Amino acid sequence: MDTKERILKTAMELYNDQGVYTITSRHIAAEMGISGGNLHYHFKHTDEIIKTLYERLSVDFDAIILAIASLPGIDLTTVMSFVDRSFELMYKYRFIFLHFVEISMRIPAIKKDYYQLTQRREKEFLTIFEKFKADGIFRKDIPAEVLQALITQIFIVGDFWLSNNELTLKLRGSKAIAHYSHIFSSMFYPYLTASALSGLHK
Repeated sequence: MDTKERILKTAMELYNDQGVYTITSRHIAAEMGISGGNLHYHFKHTDEIIKTLYERLSVDFDAIILAIASLPGIDLTTVMSFVDRSFELMYKYRFIFLHFVEISMRIPAIKKDYYQLTQRREKEFLTIFEKFKADGIFRKDIPAEVLQALITQIFIVGDFWLSNNELTLKLRGSKAIAHYSHIFSSMFYPYLTASALSGLHK
């Protein structure tokens, strides 16, 4: 692993453990046993590190969305596996979600990108929902405005479940992922067809 990758890995570990405002470039360099000058050769300031990690999170999410959208057919088990993968990814980058409002104010490029991303994701989710209808997972009688509301709920739960966990249950690792991915998946329950429900309870 080269120095730049080690910086990103160390920074994410420290941010996840202690938050973005506690950790400076000096802390990251000290944890790695390198000089501040060496770190700043790769990243001029910590905002660049945070932005790079955010961009990697976005790329990894794109891969998950693309994978589910490109499947010729889909069942509920596949859907749930994608939910689990998404929550594992969010937990891996949890500092971003726990401090996202502050980060977006501190780094305007992230705020701008997030807005554009939500617009793109909205279209992607609608495409996936149409696939769910075609594959007999979602009921065909769901009004468009209700599906639109579901997308907003997905953003809210996806972006803030980690904050809820920190304020309430304080679950860690796989326990947090399993608990909240189940809660997230439960949002889809009212939209499922009878056949999808019957497969869910097998």
